[in-house]
Amino acid sequence: MELGDWPRLSAQILRRRLESAGIPVMIEWTGVGGDATGTIVVPDDHAEFAAAVVNEIGVIEEMPDTSPGAYVARIEEHLAEVAALLDELRTRLEEAESRDTTR
Repeated sequence: MELGDWPRLSAQILRRRLESAGIPVMIEWTGVGGDATGTIVVPDDHAEFAAAVVNEIGVIEEMPDTSPGAYVARIEEHLAEVAALLDELRTRLEEAESRDTTR
């Protein structure tokens, strides 16, 4: 059963999603290269569940955001995590030093 047609990258993401859900899947390609369109085909007995899997999360949500703003946001997240780790290490060092001076 055909689930629909998608651009190349979207079809590949959907195929991976379906395969990880245990659904046999095949893509019939029309066109070449990055301009190819893929028709996703699954066995009839998997069609209802496959349609639910395909429609559960938009493909665009699985594509990484490679914009400069997204890179900055990821770097800021990492820096915040590093700052939290440094605070935790400072606290542990201070606690260890205070234990050593009370002995």
